[in-house]
This record gives sequence, structure tokens and C-alpha cells, in this order.
Amino acid sequence: MHFFYLANFDIEAQAGPQAAFEIFGIPVNDTTLIGYGITIGLIIFARLLTRNLEIVPGRLQNAMEMLLESIMDITEGMMAGGGRKMLPFIGTIALFIGLSNIIGVLPLLKNPTADLNMTLAFGLSVFIFSNAYAIKNKGLGGYVKGFFEPMAFMLPINLLGELAKPISHSFRLFGNVFGGSVLIALAAYFVPGILPVPLMAWFDIFIGLVQALIFTMLAIAYISIASE
Repeated sequence: MHFFYLANFDIEAQAGPQAAFEIFGIPVNDTTLIGYGITIGLIIFARLLTRNLEIVPGRLQNAMEMLLESIMDITEGMMAGGGRKMLPFIGTIALFIGLSNIIGVLPLLKNPTADLNMTLAFGLSVFIFSNAYAIKNKGLGGYVKGFFEPMAFMLPINLLGELAKPISHSFRLFGNVFGGSVLIALAAYFVPGILPVPLMAWFDIFIGLVQALIFTMLAIAYISIASE
């Protein structure tokens, strides 16, 4: 899902992250660079936006308040009483993944979420957070007891189901984003010219935002289920 595809079609090169340079012998790839760029950009934007909050908000402040309220409403609808409490974690996931999914429309930039390492990191973050939240709410004994319900022989199945969550969570996002990039690459190769441009807008913006919403809602569901 990048303008790079219009000039050079190479699916194999997109199959994994490419090292840009090394720091003390550790390779730093484009996923890392763009991911840190998005993180720094969000921090700076949040700092500037909250520096001079107004009682009567301007357009930008009003837009961000509506976005955050929407995230809280979704969270509250799926997890009663958790809207405001979960906003820092869920809001960060929603904003970061949303930007990661649409940033590919900019020339020479790649979607970090087209790298399985990135989506797996977020899947594991949700997995760790949801289980830590469950232990906090139910206590260690109650948390462990849940794996033996409804019957003790369900323990292996419950464990496998829990371990499968971060895998399916991360692979779903990666597959949709990377699959879109391959589709656009094929379109750029076989039908060069104007066709890949609307496809980029469709996959990078519309589908990208939809996938961010799905990932976020699944994260809320996993946290809610783990804490019940």
C-alpha cells in the first residue's frame, strides 16, 4: 500500500522488514523507524493539543474530544464501568494502529502493521494487559480457577484458547494490511497508471481505519472476557 509499488514491483522484498542501518550491530528496519516516528508524533501532538485546553473548544480540540469520547463509548458498551479507566491503553492502541494503517498513503513510507513483528507486539501487549487486569480483579486464585471451568478436564483447552488469542489477534491485522499491499503491488504491475491510486486510498484509509477499529474492539473484548 505504498507509492513505491508504482515504480517497483517486488512482493518478496515486502515479505519482511528491510534493515535501514545498524546501531551497535543491531539492525534497525523501516518498521522500527516509522513506528518510533508515529510514537513521537503522537506524543508531540498530544502535548501541543493539551497545553491550552479551552472550555469552548476549537475545531481541533472538539474533533479530538469526539474521537476520545467515541472510544470511551465503545469501551463502556463492551465493558461496563471501564470506559474512562481503559481509555489510556485502548486509546493508545486505536490511535497508533489507525495511523500505522493509513500512513502508507504517503510517498516512500510503509505501513508498520504490514510487519508481523509489529502486530505481534501489540497482540502480546493486549494479552499481557488483559491477564494482568484479570489477576488484579479476581486475584491469582480466582484467575487460575477460571481455567478449570466449567470442568477440570477443560484446563488444556482453556489454556490453548488463551494462548491462541494473541496469535489470531496479531495475524488478523497483519494479514489484512499485508494482503492489501500485495493486491496493490499486483495492480501496479499488471495495470500500471491510475488504477492503483484509488486502490491505495481504499485500502490505506478506509480499510485501514476499519481494521484499526476491529483490532481495538477485539482488545476490549479480550480484556472484558478475561476479567469476568
